[in-house]
Amino acid sequence: MANYDRCPLCNQVQESAAHLLFKCRCSTHFVAACKRPPVYCIITEYMSQGTLRMYLHNKDPYSLSPETVLRLALDVARGMEYLHAQGVIHRDLKSHNLLLNDEMRVKVADFGTSCLEAHSSRAGVGAGAGGGGGGGEGKGTNMGTYRWMAPEMVRDKPCTRKVDVYSFGIVLWELTTCLVPFQGMTPVQAAYAACEKNARPPLSPTCPPAFNNLIKMCWAANPARRPEFSYVVSVLEKYDHCLREGLPLVTPPSPVSSFLSIFKLGSCISTTNLPSMPVHV
Repeated sequence: MANYDRCPLCNQVQESAAHLLFKCRCSTHFVAACKRPPVYCIITEYMSQGTLRMYLHNKDPYSLSPETVLRLALDVARGMEYLHAQGVIHRDLKSHNLLLNDEMRVKVADFGTSCLEAHSSRAGVGAGAGGGGGGGEGKGTNMGTYRWMAPEMVRDKPCTRKVDVYSFGIVLWELTTCLVPFQGMTPVQAAYAACEKNARPPLSPTCPPAFNNLIKMCWAANPARRPEFSYVVSVLEKYDHCLREGLPLVTPPSPVSSFLSIFKLGSCISTTNLPSMPVHV
């Protein structure tokens, strides 16, 4: 899975290898591949309901229930937790690369730009905005999509798996709003705003504040301040328990710096039961 930017065949071989490695129920299953020029293709399981982006496009703004947001977010987070446990960085996590099946469960797809974290010291994209994938979204010269891309990737700085956590923050924002991130901006303008002005899309005024606090954690400018996916999954699972029990997610009116203090979930989850967040500098 090294040498991931050489040619269509090499990219296809990389993605085929990734699919063979990933046996998680939250990532698409590999079926077959064709490498006979000029056709390079990969066949995966059929995901009948299309992309998460298509699903959200057909929804009214802010219309998804907290239960639906949580179910879809958990599928994505669990898939990404598995990828990172294998030492793999996706590097193009976005709603276009998340697919829905008949049961409306999300699976992570499109590993063509993924790499082993050990090979990712220069996983950025340069300054270009060529390419098109993902509904015409501008892409960098190598990988990633600007609206979902972590600032360090845009700047072509050394990257870690925390670039995926940033992208997940944008995806979670999409779930809470059903909107396109940085709407009204071109992809390059969105990248500039996120990098140079530390801008982020406006948070939903209607979703539980606990979701918005998690979004802000995930898209923090400093990668070291973003949580690991194992932590994200554990927190979302606790939210799921709260919602199943009919208990609200309550946030104190004044924010504090500690994440453990931010999420005070009433009788459902005490802050002492939340897992400690691993931080990697």
